[in-house]
Formats: sequence, C-alpha cells, structure tokens
Amino acid sequence: MIRLVASDMDGTLLNRYGKVSSLNIAAIEALKRKNIGFVVCTGRNFADAYSPLKEAGISCDIICMNGAAVFDSYGRQLRKQPLLKDQVSRILNICRPFSVLYDFMTEEGSYTTSTMEEFRKSFEDKIFLPMVSDEHTYETIAKRFHFTSEEVLLGSSWEIYKMSVVHETPEVLMQIRCALENEEGISVASSAPTNLELTHIGAQKGSVLMEYAAGTNIHPREILAIGDSENDLSMLRLPLGYTIAMGNASEVIKRSARLITRNNDEDGVAVAIDSLILSEAAANY
Repeated sequence: MIRLVASDMDGTLLNRYGKVSSLNIAAIEALKRKNIGFVVCTGRNFADAYSPLKEAGISCDIICMNGAAVFDSYGRQLRKQPLLKDQVSRILNICRPFSVLYDFMTEEGSYTTSTMEEFRKSFEDKIFLPMVSDEHTYETIAKRFHFTSEEVLLGSSWEIYKMSVVHETPEVLMQIRCALENEEGISVASSAPTNLELTHIGAQKGSVLMEYAAGTNIHPREILAIGDSENDLSMLRLPLGYTIAMGNASEVIKRSARLITRNNDEDGVAVAIDSLILSEAAANY
C-alpha cells in the first residue's frame, strides 16, 4: 500500500507553462482525502517551488535544492545541508579555466557571478535555465538573481545550498564533471544538458526522501516516486513501491524507473496516481 507520493516539479508536476494542471491538482487532493502523503522533491529553492504550489492551492512539504533543505507546508525549515565553503572553493577552482555561468542558491536568494550581458545571452539562447517554462522572460528571471563577484560571495556569511554550473558545450561539462566526481563530499547531478547541479553529498533527493519518510515511519515500499531528469535518479533507483519516469524523460531515466507514465503536458503525475493508487484495481491489488 502506498502511503507517500514524492514528485519532482519541472518536467513532472508542472507543465510547459510552469503550472500544475487541474487533473494533477485533483489527484493530489484525492490523495489527501485518503490520508496519503504528498511531498515535492525539486531542484528549485523554496520560494520558486512554493509559488506554483500556492497558485494551485496545494499545501505540502517540500524537499528543495535536490535535498539541501526541507521545509514543511507552513514554510518552516526542517533540515538543511549546505555546501561547505571549502567545497565551493574547490568547485570554483576546477571550473575557473572554463567560461561557465553559475547559479549559487543561498538563503538570500540566487546569485550569479556572470555579467548582465552574459546572463541575458545565455538565457535567450536557452543555455541558462533551459527548463524554465514558456511564460518566463529574461526580465522575470533576472529579478530572481543578484549579480555579485566570487570575492563577495566567498567573503559573506551566506550558506550556499546548491551550485549550478552552466555551459553550452556538453564536452566541456563532461570534463568538469569528471574532475568534480573525484572531489570528496560533493554530489554531481543534472537537470538539463547544459548544466551540472552540485550539492553536498548529504543533499540528494533519494537519501533525503528516505530520511523524510523514516521520520513518519513510512517504509520504502510504501513510497511512489516520479521524475524526469538525472537529478531524480537518486530517487528512482531506490527499492520503492513504485518508481515512475515521465513520458518526456530521457532514456536513461526511463530505464532506471519501474514504470513510465504520460508526459508533463498530458497530466502524467495524475495518470500515475490514478492508475496505481486511486483506481478500483489499485485498491484491490
């Protein structure tokens, strides 16, 4: 019996416009009526994750920034595991020879060390944040970022929860990735072909979901997890009750999951929940 559903956001719960569809909303409401938990597991920070959920009328706990922080439905922080300053310095040293852009996620919001011109060009060329929904413009995204320098960032007291390293060339990212994977204590994932997402090794969706579930005595076999990108693999490779890949997921994600649902513009989350939890067949299983 499934007691908890864990869902990614971009490319999964959200459609191409960054919205939760009416069918997905109805499925989540039906879970609540059955006393089945629902938690979001996302690479977004809390504010960016909370906004579309609030618009949809969904109140739930949120595992943010690939597991670097967890918030309850009231916005109270339950857990955090930022990168260590030494880890940030090592990442910067490895990336410095390459012309990369950064997204530093902190408690004070997102920071970048790129110039406004570099940021605009990268966004408009679909290199920086290519998964961002069609409703956003450069102006709406730029408002979320603070422009700063490495010196100011490293000299501040801000905790950096997640770093995204962005480059248009996959070969360059692979070279950076190989170097980073040899660094102790750093988790490397990705949510798009043009980025690497870096967190503390203790901040991964899968391990944090297991910790979260254990806190309410939920067994792994009582969890359904659903996602679409590489930063969901740590969830989808777990021995859960069900692991679901979206129809729009890459082949490696589909091979790692137990089942495949429809894509994020076809209410794939609702279809999975209805078929495996809410339907009469599921109830009698």
